[in-house]
Amino acid sequence: MTTVRRFSDAVHVRYGDADEGEETPVQFIWRGRLYVVREVLSRWRERSAWWEHAAVAAVHGDVTDSDATGPGGRPARRRVLEIGDLEREVFRVEASVGRAGGAGVYDLARAVAPGTAAVSEVAGTSSSEASGDWQLLRVSD
Repeated sequence: MTTVRRFSDAVHVRYGDADEGEETPVQFIWRGRLYVVREVLSRWRERSAWWEHAAVAAVHGDVTDSDATGPGGRPARRRVLEIGDLEREVFRVEASVGRAGGAGVYDLARAVAPGTAAVSEVAGTSSSEASGDWQLLRVSD
């Protein structure tokens, strides 16, 4: 029986070019452990729940004290809800801790910049730099 657990944890992802020239995750660090991606099983884009965004809560007056004040006690700037906040690119990967560890299935996501092409059309670069702003969404093992 497969167990699916949901998370919203920040992860550090290192990506490289696949055969088609698209950037795909090759490694990620989650909870202090390095996971090696064995295979990218699928990828897609999904919309997030805009009504749960902090900018929407601020419009309704649901602002915490930390949201209301910035550094030095100055009033914080209100954040605008942008299109990129509403859509994310998700990679479902099979990965393991090291080469000999048992494999699991992980969903890694990052925000999509406004105006970018569909996932299947995103042009990759030759960079294998590590990138931020990734989240681990689901784990199946």
